[in-house]
Amino acid sequence: MSLGDRASGLRERRRARGQGAAVELTPLIDIVFQLLIFFLLTATFQNNPSFKVNLPKAQNQDIRQEPKAVVVTIGLDGTMEIDNKPVDDRELQMRLCKAADTDDATGVNIRADESAAHKHVVRVMDVARECGLERLGILHGR
Repeated sequence: MSLGDRASGLRERRRARGQGAAVELTPLIDIVFQLLIFFLLTATFQNNPSFKVNLPKAQNQDIRQEPKAVVVTIGLDGTMEIDNKPVDDRELQMRLCKAADTDDATGVNIRADESAAHKHVVRVMDVARECGLERLGILHGR
């Protein structure tokens, strides 16, 4: 006896008992599942901060600095220094890539002023990653 014969036999027994037509839930579940997937994929999630956040300062004074790390200092206005010498964006990239190529540096330590804009820190991190320096550290501001 095949599967089709069994299914038709079940339908005949249900009708004989007076149960009438049965409602198939499988297509309904399929449609609901597809709608759920559609709304999850097309929904836009917004991350709007509702209040300002003042980040806390570090309490411990244990500073572990890589012995061969390049230290980039970022001032309040976004000016940058390497080894106490001012650098612009182009020179920053040149010096970090040169340090990465000569294996003189194992990473970059960023010493930023506490009121410096976050975009300046991210810019230094992006340049370091482009040059192949994967180890990044954040040091205390001056």
